Formats: sequence, structure tokens, C-alpha cells
Amino acid sequence: MSFTIKDLLESKEFSDMKLIAGQNHKKNEITGVTIIEAPDIMHFIKGGELLLTGLYAFKSCSISEFQSYLQEIKTISGIIIKKGRIVKDAETKIKMLEEYANEHGLPLIEVPFEVSFQKIMSFVMEHIFNEEVTRLKYFKTTHDNFTALTLSSNQRQHPIKDILDMLNKLIRNSVALYDRNFTCYAAANDEFCEFNLSKNAKPYDTGMLTKYKYLKQNNQYIIELNLTNKMYLVITETVSKFDLLDCIAIENAIIALQYEFTRKHAIAELEKKYQNDIFNNLLNGKIISYTELRRNIELLNMDLNGFYRVLVLGIEYQGRKNINQTLYNMTNVENAILQHSPDVKIYRDMDKIVVIQPTKHEQTQLECKQDINKLKQFIEQENSKILIKIGVGKMVHGITHLKDSYREAQDALSFIHIMDGFSDNSDILLFSELGIFKLLCQETNPNVLIEYVPESLQKLYNYKKSQQKELITTLKTYLNYNQNLSKTAQSLYVHYKTVAYRIDKISEITGMDFNNPNEMLEVRIGLIIYQILEKYNNK
Repeated sequence: MSFTIKDLLESKEFSDMKLIAGQNHKKNEITGVTIIEAPDIMHFIKGGELLLTGLYAFKSCSISEFQSYLQEIKTISGIIIKKGRIVKDAETKIKMLEEYANEHGLPLIEVPFEVSFQKIMSFVMEHIFNEEVTRLKYFKTTHDNFTALTLSSNQRQHPIKDILDMLNKLIRNSVALYDRNFTCYAAANDEFCEFNLSKNAKPYDTGMLTKYKYLKQNNQYIIELNLTNKMYLVITETVSKFDLLDCIAIENAIIALQYEFTRKHAIAELEKKYQNDIFNNLLNGKIISYTELRRNIELLNMDLNGFYRVLVLGIEYQGRKNINQTLYNMTNVENAILQHSPDVKIYRDMDKIVVIQPTKHEQTQLECKQDINKLKQFIEQENSKILIKIGVGKMVHGITHLKDSYREAQDALSFIHIMDGFSDNSDILLFSELGIFKLLCQETNPNVLIEYVPESLQKLYNYKKSQQKELITTLKTYLNYNQNLSKTAQSLYVHYKTVAYRIDKISEITGMDFNNPNEMLEVRIGLIIYQILEKYNNK
């Protein structure tokens, strides 16, 4: 037995339905039902369907474009519309629909905004299909809508949000997407809210085959996803009861999200490679012409005469190390940097990350270090197994001087391990803090560097007995703690008298006068030079 428009209107399920056009064609048979949430869904119409639309799919199209879409619906059984969303030329488009419906014998029905299209769809399907076919038809309808949406993603400003908005309209519940740190990435209707995954969240059985992991906590349904990074799609049951049809819609939304994130990732990688080439030239002073420089600066959206500072970040990972883990860590660090400081530019240099940071001319060295320390803390907070060390170059005026700040930042990073104990924060070092050691950065000849090492210290390094290494370690620690025997002993986990004995032994071997501040300064410099030489030997 067929199910007609008249049967739908006379049902007690939707008493608020109002026939506003095509009154003489209520006997049209309904052979299918489709929700229109994207204009391109019109290409999937076969005929005999009842179309459901809030016109939001046509919110931006012109009158002439809307007219061309109408030409594709001649063979349908009828249209149900609801008003309420902001749509360009809405009244004109509804008037056109009424005229078209009367002209082509299509019943046009209006329902209140709060009526769920999914409820109408389920009701119609129950009368024209069995339960299994209803699910399959609903899957196809939602699949077609999300496919049409993804095909038009190039023309949309916020394609991820549009996918969530469509899912929200289909399931009539709050929808949001969160990253692995439970920060909201996007939300339907911009309804952002806090989310934390409880340890008590329980697996949820969808009642269908799925390759995704569904969890339930309180009135929230959580789906774990891999969208280039781990993310969570969260449905909060606020209006409608969560059911199997919602899961079908969600599965298709996930496919659309995967497509969109993959597309964005591919575009970002291409842009990043091109930008990396430009940054490589800028940071290494390879500028061919002023015309090319201006064109590149426009592409990077940077100020040719702005004030900038270059940071070079070294990454240490506390865990299993391999190339995939390294790349994953660097990507996470880059994401954290951009989340904390969206205005910076990032360049990946092998196993280091270079950050070009816009800065104010009047910024002090203290303010600079405080800002960078906040950035470091944020990165490590977002990535618990990562430790960051940052070399900082000087502030420069103009893009053409970035190479100078970059060179200083590289030297500062290489000195962080060497300068342990000579800086307030051993993980962050400004090149300007190096003082006399700036000169040592510029010298690469070991024979010249060794001339700056006092003879007394050379004697200790040339000492051939087994205690040599522990004596050198004791000397470094003793000087770092301003010749305090107690603190040195605590740091080395040895007895106070052991340290005193070693210092006496050092004095005996080298002839050092620990009461002579000038000699101790020379020894400190000499220790650092030996660490520089060790670094050169390890290259």
C-alpha cells in the first residue's frame, strides 16, 4: 500500500503541518525522503522523494542560482520547509518555491522551526520501508548530504564547523570537536563548552558495526578519532534522545571530517614546504633581489621593516626514540607554539624548530625572557614527555637582518649545555647573556681556543690517573656553587670531607689558588673552552 502526501498530512504525528502550495496534488506518492543540507544534494535526487529543507543550504546562493536548483526537483513528490534560520532573500526564495510548486504540481508544506526533520524522516520511512531498509535509506541520505558538503568545501570559510552544524541539525543535539588535550577545536553553532574525558566513561554499544570507539559519560557520547591527530567528537544529549539513526549520521560526519582534515593537512604541507624554502633563504641571507624579497614577504604576511627576534628550539623526548616519534613530537611542538603565539612564523630546521617572533622595539631583555619562559612552560604542559631548550637571538629591525638573529640563536642554543650554571635559566639562553663567550662562538680553531685555557687547568686535564674525571667534575661543581663545600657535597652525593680532600688534591696537582678571584675566573673560562672543544671533537 502506497504512502501519500495526504496520508502524511492526515497523520496525528505532525498536527502543525500546513500545506501552503500544491493543494491539488496531495495524492502524490512518497517513495523516498531526503534532507537537503547542501545545495549539491540536488544532484543525487532520483524522483518520488519528499524533500525536507530549512533553506539554510541555500543561504548564500543568488536568486538565479536558486532558480537553477529548482529545475532539478520536477520529479519529486513534495517539499517540507521550515523558517527560522537567517537566509539571504529568504522570503523571495519561499515565494519562488510556492510558484514553482503550484506550476509543477508539488505540495509545499511548512512546519514550525522546532520540529525535527529526522523525526519526520523516520516517520515517513516507517511507512514506506521495513526497518532494515529504513536504516540503509537514512545512511544514504546522510551520506549524500555530507558528500555534497565536502565537495563544496573549497568554497566554504569554515568547512569543519559546517560539518558539525549539519550533524547538529540532523541529530538535534549539541556537537563539538576536541583535540587530544580536550581543548575545543570547533563546535556546532559556536556553542563552546568545557570537556574532560572521565576515567569512568564506559564503552557504548551503537547497535551496529563500527570501526570507531564510542564511550558514554553522563549525557555525553564520545567518539575517539584520528584526524591527523587524536581528537574527540562529543555529542551532548540536550534535546533529542540519542539513538541508532544518530550513530548512522555520526559515521557519515566522521567520513566528511576525515576528508576535510586530510585535505587541510595536504594543503598545509605544501604551503609549509614552500614557506620553508623562503625562510631558509631569509635566515641564511640568500636574498636574490629586492623584488623577490617583497613578493616573499607578502606571501608570508610579514612586515618588511618590522622588529623580529629569532628563537631556535631544541627538543628532548623522554621516551622511546625513532624517526616517526621525532616527527610526531615536532609537529605537536609546532601546534603548541601556534596555539600559544598565533602571530609567530615557524621553520623546521632538521631536528630543531626555528621561531620568528614579532616583537616591540621597547621590549626589555627581562620581558623577552619572561615571555619565552611562558612559551616554554606552555609547550611542556601540552607535551608532558618533552623538554625544550631555547636559544634566543637579538632583536633586529627589518627582515633582511633576520640572519643575524638566527645565527645568534643557534650559537646560544649550542651553548646551553656548555653554560650550565652560568645562566638563571639553563634551558633558555639569550645570546646577549654570553658576554665574553660571544668571542669564543666565533673561533673554530681548537689550537687557538686552547691558548685561552690557564696552564693550571691544562695540568688537571693532562693528569693521567683514574681520579681525573671525578676531580674535574668536582672542580666544575665547586665553582658553580661559588666554592661552597657543603652545597658541592650535596650536589655530588658525597661526604663534605671527600669534597675537601678532592679540592686539596686539585690544588696539589695544578697549583691553583682558590683565593685568587682572577685566577678562578680564568679557570671558569677554561672549563667552558674544554666543553667547547669536546663538542667540536664529537662532531
